Amino acid sequence: MSDNLGSGGIGLFFAFAGGALVGGVAAVLLAPRSGAATRELLAGKLDVSRELAARVPQAITEASAAAKDAFSAALNGEA
Repeated sequence: MSDNLGSGGIGLFFAFAGGALVGGVAAVLLAPRSGAATRELLAGKLDVSRELAARVPQAITEASAAAKDAFSAALNGEA
């Protein structure tokens, strides 16, 4: 039988992501910290994630420009 998801890699990715999400929720719920300490920890991690996410567009732009320059140099026979 063939599956409707296309390649098996997509299904494997979603299975992994779902397992990671369930594991993360279980870890937070079963952590040996108080609720306030857990919320503080999660808030700090969220702030770090937001800072990293804010840098992604600039990093993509820089990587794209570098790839374009490298491709152009390769087409022109430059080393």
